[in-house]
Amino acid sequence: MKQERRKWVNATSAYALLHIVCWGFYAVTMGFSSNVLHGFGFTDSKISVFLGTCTALSCVAQLVLAEVVSRGGRWKLWKILTGMGGMILAGNLLLLLPGVPRVGKELGLGISILLLLLLPALINAVGMEAIHRGSPTNYSIARGIGSLGYSILAFATGTLVRLRGLNMVAMMGALCAVALAAGAVWYHLAGEQDLSKPIVAEQQETEGSFLRKYPLFTAFLLGSVFLQYSHNLVSNFLYQIMVTKQGSAQEQGIASAICAFVELPVMFGFPLLAKKCKVSHWVIFSGLFMAAKPVGLLLAATPGGIYLAQATQMLGYGLYVISSVNYGEQVAGSGDSVRAQSYLGAACTLGNLLAMSSGGFLCQHFGVPVMILVSLGAALVGGIVTLFTARDAK
Repeated sequence: MKQERRKWVNATSAYALLHIVCWGFYAVTMGFSSNVLHGFGFTDSKISVFLGTCTALSCVAQLVLAEVVSRGGRWKLWKILTGMGGMILAGNLLLLLPGVPRVGKELGLGISILLLLLLPALINAVGMEAIHRGSPTNYSIARGIGSLGYSILAFATGTLVRLRGLNMVAMMGALCAVALAAGAVWYHLAGEQDLSKPIVAEQQETEGSFLRKYPLFTAFLLGSVFLQYSHNLVSNFLYQIMVTKQGSAQEQGIASAICAFVELPVMFGFPLLAKKCKVSHWVIFSGLFMAAKPVGLLLAATPGGIYLAQATQMLGYGLYVISSVNYGEQVAGSGDSVRAQSYLGAACTLGNLLAMSSGGFLCQHFGVPVMILVSLGAALVGGIVTLFTARDAK
């Protein structure tokens, strides 16, 4: 019994580190990307072009990786994650090293953003695949600790940027990159090394047939794109929102920390929630509730109002993230686990792409309130699509 508990603690701790790093990157690099790019002299429209290009390349890479990994072979997820940690470290060092021309720093930031956008799907996939094979990993606890890590890193980065300048964004990103490589190796040793071999989908099912095989899930993914667009629009351009409410980088960090901190109850408690109500029902509820955040941001007049709007993320995006991962796992058949998580990740990346490409343009040419209204409209569309497409898995 004690040995089994040690295995559970070791595997879950290693997987929790991966989630801390994954969402820590979003708190540090993505959350403060607008600040860094403004420091390079970018306008809001140019920021959209830069971030949109990175996200488009990441979306393509996501689908390619999904097919490569699903076919098995030498491309193991933990090796890919370790390599990505090294590449993100190199990108952040380009931002930190003196004498690097601005184009080199822009390249370093672009590489980091492109790769970190791949992380949620890959980390979800490595954990779900291991759990399928008998790993003692607890996904809910690990994901909850990841949200706690986001909260701490968002607050710390906002404070460090105010005290020490924008170089702190790259410094924190470099530390996360080292932790990513270490966490990938640790989880391989603690959570999946001695398990049965993974199930590999048959060849005839790997070439574009996944979406045809699960047509309702395909429609569900469309709703996910709208919801991710809504969420990322106000999250990635939180700096612009905060400026209109007389806030600074420190208030921006506090606001980002709040939205992650309030997710903790649903992250840790989701196994209990899943027993009380079907996963598909939680997906629908959270998808519809995501409209509450942009409504709160529209009504906010001060940073304090933004803090209150961020708190709605507990029953909105926070609940949607963990319930959609579990829903995808239930819907996908044996051997399709990695692909289901990858398509969910691709929907997230596509929503991110649309948000990155349009957010700066909307802010610069139409104003921040219009951007928030667009976020609200997307949340309503995504919630309605989810209402009609999320069904119980058989």
